[in-house]
Amino acid sequence: MAQAIRKAAMLIVLITLVSFMTGCGTTVPSGGRGVYFNWRAGTDVTTIYGEGWHWIAPWNRMYIYDVRIKDQQEKLSILTQDQLNISTDLSIRFRPDAGKVATLHSEIGPGYYEILIRPVIRNQTRDVISSYQSIEAYLRRTEIEKKIFDSVNERLKGKSVVIEAIMLRNMDFPKSVTEAIERKLAMKQEAEKMKYVLEKERLEADRKTVEAKGIADFQRIVSDGINENLLRWKGIEATMALAQSPNAKVVVVGAGKDGLPLILGQ
Repeated sequence: MAQAIRKAAMLIVLITLVSFMTGCGTTVPSGGRGVYFNWRAGTDVTTIYGEGWHWIAPWNRMYIYDVRIKDQQEKLSILTQDQLNISTDLSIRFRPDAGKVATLHSEIGPGYYEILIRPVIRNQTRDVISSYQSIEAYLRRTEIEKKIFDSVNERLKGKSVVIEAIMLRNMDFPKSVTEAIERKLAMKQEAEKMKYVLEKERLEADRKTVEAKGIADFQRIVSDGINENLLRWKGIEATMALAQSPNAKVVVVGAGKDGLPLILGQ
């Protein structure tokens, strides 16, 4: 009987010990970081717990933060500078700063996106877009994205979160704006086409000018090189060549123009 009681007691102690040890451990999953809370000292902001199993006393607690990049969608309705309402869809990629999750937990907590990031995103997006005319907002989407991203990061500097990217997924404009933009783009394309035609004509005119100058220079050089003495000498050379030809001819000396011999063939 006593032996049975001892066995039962040992079994109870073993079960209690296993339960105690199981309850004293916490596993931080892949992509996570752990923040340790001590019931007596509070949040430990000096130590960040990485992935894996960690022993903690059952009266303390480990808070787990996912530090991988997340994507959040936001939809806003905004008035432009010319008082036209546009709808825009935002995609925000963000994550907690892995090395500062303890501070983030102590200052804000797990709802950091709703408490911290969302209000800043919405306010800065409205501020940036409302500074543009509707047509400018349509044409300068990349510029607007960059301004929103820069202003949001400036406001969240030192807040233990990282904004990886902010993208304007869609911007819906009133029909009057899209029609005005289409007309403006068509006029711009026509102006670019005319600019190309004018440039082509200018280049052709330049080519013809160069060609005419070359011809004029050639004619001047030839004209300057030909004179009366040269022509008389060339005439003498031609007469001598004809005189030496085996063909029959009659040579009348001094009968030609400028006193050159006149050669008559028979």
